[in-house]
Amino acid sequence: MDGDQQILLKGGTILSMDPAVGDFAVGDVLIIGDHVAEVGEAISAPAATVIDARDRIVMPGFCDPHIHCWEGVLGRIIPENVPQTTEDPVGGAPMSSRSYMYAAHRLFGPACRPEDIYAGTLISLLNALNGGITTVVDNMHNARSPEHSDAGVAALFDAGLRGVHAVGRPTSGKWAGTFPADVYRLRDQYFSSDDQLCSMRLYAPGSDDLTELIPVRKELDLWFSFDSGIGRQPLEQLYEDGSFDGREAINHGNFVSPEQRKLIVGNGSQVNVCPRIESQFRYGRIPYNEWVESGLRPGISNDNPMTYGIDMFSEMRALYLLQRVDEHRDGAQSASLREIILSATQQGADNCGVGAVAGSLTPGKKADIVLLDVGRTQLFPRNNILCSVVQGADIGCVDAVLVNGRLVKWDGQLLGVDLENIRNVVQESHDYLLSAVDWPHQATDFDD
Repeated sequence: MDGDQQILLKGGTILSMDPAVGDFAVGDVLIIGDHVAEVGEAISAPAATVIDARDRIVMPGFCDPHIHCWEGVLGRIIPENVPQTTEDPVGGAPMSSRSYMYAAHRLFGPACRPEDIYAGTLISLLNALNGGITTVVDNMHNARSPEHSDAGVAALFDAGLRGVHAVGRPTSGKWAGTFPADVYRLRDQYFSSDDQLCSMRLYAPGSDDLTELIPVRKELDLWFSFDSGIGRQPLEQLYEDGSFDGREAINHGNFVSPEQRKLIVGNGSQVNVCPRIESQFRYGRIPYNEWVESGLRPGISNDNPMTYGIDMFSEMRALYLLQRVDEHRDGAQSASLREIILSATQQGADNCGVGAVAGSLTPGKKADIVLLDVGRTQLFPRNNILCSVVQGADIGCVDAVLVNGRLVKWDGQLLGVDLENIRNVVQESHDYLLSAVDWPHQATDFDD
């Protein structure tokens, strides 16, 4: 976009999430090019295009460090998960259509064609963007071939958000065996510049053998995302020898000892929790307070689309609800509403590796901004803004979204998106996958 283009968000209620900037009951945000230039009560910008924000909450976009986007065409297909109880979460998962580990990794994962990866990833990312999530780390644990990886990257670029392609091996079924060697090609072909909207990193289950991955990580200077199991790694050794360097994002953050938490926090690594997944599909324990007590406030992530709709408002509400329940039952100190929003914005950005450019309305940061419509009945009249964001708003309140200073959603509609064509692509993929695995339920089912 034109680096001199100016946009003035005028007269909105500003929730900056930056203590140095502050919040404004009535204020303005000036955008020049791709970044926030100024935040204040009355900004003069005669050359700017003015957007009337008087009936809007203006806040930073949400940042989600952990979505398995390829699953998007299978969204909400598992209503009640049958949890695995063995040390081998995929191989030992019960052979049930209601087991996420079985259905995702042993049924649908091996059946996916590159075009299914593209369709699932694109619809997941558009769902995120529609709901005000402007940065996503796509934890792509189904890179069965270079073509599958290419499809995931293409969807990331087409979605138009600030994205990170976290590439990892499949956990079950036949695959080309090209990971991690193909990481070098991906970096050179798609992510050779550090100054672009999308980037890449490595992904692995926390308990994986990292012998082949650490040299790749060091040579290409990449971040690393881990799913559960990091507590099984020799963390002290990994930090001491430089294999881990603080650019690690640990999803879930569970099954880690107090000593390991201290080590992780002390070395600058990041953690995110998954409120809905943990409370419903695992063991009910969300280790948010444990990490806060260790000196790190976690980010928040949606995890897998097969079990929930991607929705940061629901994640914030679930976390706050469970925090309050713990406080009433056990006396644990609950996070405040502002701290919950902080986890969904700045702390999420830190997990995504973009904390210096996103997560708050700070002059100099990129203009990744969400406008919530407070004219909607659920947010009218304006009272406490923090409560409105966490306890009142939903995806339908997201009126406008900017990424990198560019409008990608306006008047409640995504811009530049051919939804009819995308729906057709997604439907074809959905129908193919259900047929390929002989799915035991109707395509539209009412089963518990």
